Amino acid sequence: MNLLLGIIQALMVLMLAPFFAGFIHKLKQRIRGQKGISVFQLYRNLYKLHKKEIVLSKDTSLVSRLAPYFYFLPHALLCFMLPFFYESPLLGNSSNPVVLLYLLSLSIFFMTLYALDQASSFGALGSSREWFISSLSEPSAILLLFSLCIYTGEFNLSHAFLTLSNELRSFFSEHPSRFSISIPFLLLFTLLILTLAENARIPFDNPETHLELTMVHEANILEASGPHLLLFEYGSYLRLTLFLSIMSILIFPFIGDSTFYPLAFALYLLKMLFLCILIAFVESFNAKMRLFRIPNVLSFAFVLSLLTLILSMEA
Repeated sequence: MNLLLGIIQALMVLMLAPFFAGFIHKLKQRIRGQKGISVFQLYRNLYKLHKKEIVLSKDTSLVSRLAPYFYFLPHALLCFMLPFFYESPLLGNSSNPVVLLYLLSLSIFFMTLYALDQASSFGALGSSREWFISSLSEPSAILLLFSLCIYTGEFNLSHAFLTLSNELRSFFSEHPSRFSISIPFLLLFTLLILTLAENARIPFDNPETHLELTMVHEANILEASGPHLLLFEYGSYLRLTLFLSIMSILIFPFIGDSTFYPLAFALYLLKMLFLCILIAFVESFNAKMRLFRIPNVLSFAFVLSLLTLILSMEA
């Protein structure tokens, strides 16, 4: 039973990822006063890409044929590792911070390999900018995840999230145990900055632009077409969903067992929609910042994550 529910949880996250990205896009268009696309338009786009032909330059190597799959697979694997709303994910025993960060970096590595293999000037430009942002945000991500592990006393992220969930339940019980507000708040605020940076969102990047001078993520996949572009796009939706899901657990860490499965899923959906609205508002009321101002914001995130680590060690 646990195995089946764990697989269903991962499949539901895989299916919902384009919906969350489409919902953010729809909200941003409505805030601008536009009618906007349907929230299901990204599913139609993926289907159209599946039907199209892959076009590759004759000068590309085997890397261009394999890299899109190795960009998508780490994100799909993470969907089977994390407890989004059910306590026993299929690969929960492997969900430690090192594996999570390694898989996220591995996907970026293969995307930049793809960009470089195209031998276009935009590919080199996009890959260098992608690693510039990623190398600045990863130290904060490492400190953030280890702070969470130290605070909960669990190196396994599935167990750490379950510990947070149990703390929340005990808080509402007759005999509440320790429950810190400051540490989850700092974790949440730092993770919001990292979510925007790691997912090429405003103010770090603009996912809707194709202006050569400002592109970051889009410059890496400018030459991709057909199913290869589908894998890159779908992988980026999954990446955004993974970051938002971790934030949703920190906001209200309710993870259910088989008895509370429907309730936990309904709460997960509500939290994700709330976070999508938050991201849409942040992106609508901020402009894309200059590239050389990005280190200032990410340095602030690093200080916050360092402060969280110190507080976690003393908790």
